[in-house]
Amino acid sequence: MITVLRFTVNTPTVVHEVFDDEVVIINLDTGVYYSVNGLAAEIWTRIDGATAGGIIDDLASQYAMAASDVEASVRPFLDELSAEGLIVPEQPGSRERGRDAAPGAITVAPRVPQFETPVLRKYNDMQELLLLDPIHEVDEVGWPVRPLGVPEQRPKDRA
Repeated sequence: MITVLRFTVNTPTVVHEVFDDEVVIINLDTGVYYSVNGLAAEIWTRIDGATAGGIIDDLASQYAMAASDVEASVRPFLDELSAEGLIVPEQPGSRERGRDAAPGAITVAPRVPQFETPVLRKYNDMQELLLLDPIHEVDEVGWPVRPLGVPEQRPKDRA
């Protein structure tokens, strides 16, 4: 039996936001943030639940290119996303079967008019601040979680 590897965003460690034609991605564990735009942003919005082959085939069709040419640019980009810990293999059974390149995925605007090599831009200039920010340690409802051993701070009574 051949298993097809599907990807997913490495949540809750990784968060992202789409801004027009750019996606900003933050790895909360490392404090490093990333920027992708153009085709790279388009690929990012297709990641969740998709296979590398599905993304490559979809882009080859969209840009009327040979899949091997698309793969030569897209595969290293996907490998870089994986190496940075931004995407991980999806756990079997975690999603309904049969989905591939996410045709209804959120897309960035405007669509890229021609194929370009996707680029992951990496920034660590705010690393210390992002690692200090306690808001990323939240419970399932979104409220900050106090680290173990840290007493609750209450306002002092004023006389």
